[in-house]
Amino acid sequence: MPFPAASKELVPPATKFRSTWLTSSIRAIKERGRWDEYLVHLPEEHHSAVEESVAGTWLPVSVAVAHYAACDKLAFSPIELVAIGREVHTYAQATVLSALVKLAVGAGVTPWTAFSQFNRLWDRVWIGGGVAAFKIGPKEARLEIVGWPCARSTYIRHAMRGVTVGMLEMFCTKAYVKDLPAYCASMTLGYRCAWA
Repeated sequence: MPFPAASKELVPPATKFRSTWLTSSIRAIKERGRWDEYLVHLPEEHHSAVEESVAGTWLPVSVAVAHYAACDKLAFSPIELVAIGREVHTYAQATVLSALVKLAVGAGVTPWTAFSQFNRLWDRVWIGGGVAAFKIGPKEARLEIVGWPCARSTYIRHAMRGVTVGMLEMFCTKAYVKDLPAYCASMTLGYRCAWA
């Protein structure tokens, strides 16, 4: 499943994102009783965009970058962040994939089907950036995200593991996602995915 351009270097960086992504993340922070602490770390100029955000609108990527920088300061453990990522998947992505899952029942669909839809799903949430998956075994893939300013966040690096596990487990019994440090930088993330 290739990048949405001839090479990953040609994928334009993300400039906007769908607020549904943000509202799902905020919900997870509030449920953990960390909202007031989060607001202390969020720069004042982003408070109205975050607090008044309604699902389905487009926001500048600078809001997402500020959001994840504030989330980093909450110092959640990697285990908590994977759990948050799974919750975000449930709230923000499950409805997008629900039609695909309904079609998959009894049809022998595997996580490869989910990978084939990643760029389409990405484009519903982000303007710019992109995703590619590379087969490294019958039930194993390398997932790369490029052109994403949020990649610099420790919070998002771990939470995306949870999002990916949630997506893959819609099509398999158990999924495993591990970050690949060699593919992780200020604008990129990489994960090794396996499933049973």
